Amino acid sequence: MNRRHFVTASALLLGAGCAAGQPPAAVDAAAIKQVIADYYETFFRTRDKAKYRSLLTDDYLLLEDGEVQDSATDIASMPASNSEYQRSDAFEFRVVNVRDDTAYTVYFLRSDVTDKKDGPRHMEWLESAVLRRRTGRAWQVALLHSTRIVKPTA
Repeated sequence: MNRRHFVTASALLLGAGCAAGQPPAAVDAAAIKQVIADYYETFFRTRDKAKYRSLLTDDYLLLEDGEVQDSATDIASMPASNSEYQRSDAFEFRVVNVRDDTAYTVYFLRSDVTDKKDGPRHMEWLESAVLRRRTGRAWQVALLHSTRIVKPTA
């Protein structure tokens, strides 16, 4: 191996080591953001009830529209796979805080929704979620609180 190859290989190994060596909190924060995105993708787009259930803890609660819903009630409200409901979501995460195997996140959710009943519309929410993980398992949503943002019409 000549010197040039050695330097190139060393630089690649060092760079890979730095990327792989992200602080655990950064890795957890990224995983938590992905779980939140998957939560909405699975519920509103792929509509896979088994996968959605796997994203939730056994004692999951949804606080929305002044109601407390458990996982069974939440899953029962999933749009039918043959419905004309379409949705795209964008997230603006403001806080992701991890303490051991418990985390919470605060974010804005902005969605473009189209359905047969109300047609196309833009909707926004301020949401917070508590997530937990058990040893050797992925993060799961334990509690999600959703507050709809209604902007006054001019």
